Amino acid sequence: MKPKIPTKMVMSDACAISIGQVIEDGEIIDAGTPYYVHEGECVELLPVITVSEVMQISRLQNAGGDTGALGDSLAELCKELSKRIVSWDWTNLMGEPMEQPYNRPDVLERLSSEELMWLMTATGGGEPADARKKDSKQSENISLGTDNSQALLPSE
Repeated sequence: MKPKIPTKMVMSDACAISIGQVIEDGEIIDAGTPYYVHEGECVELLPVITVSEVMQISRLQNAGGDTGALGDSLAELCKELSKRIVSWDWTNLMGEPMEQPYNRPDVLERLSSEELMWLMTATGGGEPADARKKDSKQSENISLGTDNSQALLPSE
């Protein structure tokens, strides 16, 4: 099936999983060692964030210690995000090809929290202003005022 709008290809080189990260009272005390597990890999996506995704991000930020609410919000976020990730060439931590995530929230649920949050940032629908200036034919992107650039969850 062909999407109604152009997709965006995003290189995954910056997606890192940190090993040995220490978090105390919600603050990162030791960043640990980052491993860039998707270098040379990419994600093809629909570059539009949905209202449901924004609501799930808000719920995640406000979940606090409620693990039930956190789990429900993550599951819903994976469900919504799986509708926008058209394809990828990601491999798992053993270097084997991962299943395609389109309409497969179960595939996204097997990712680390850092990978999922990176995907949210990469698929946020926004683009830098200078990129827009380079292509004046593109329409202005209206943001809902969310900042997806910060990790919402502690590392696993």
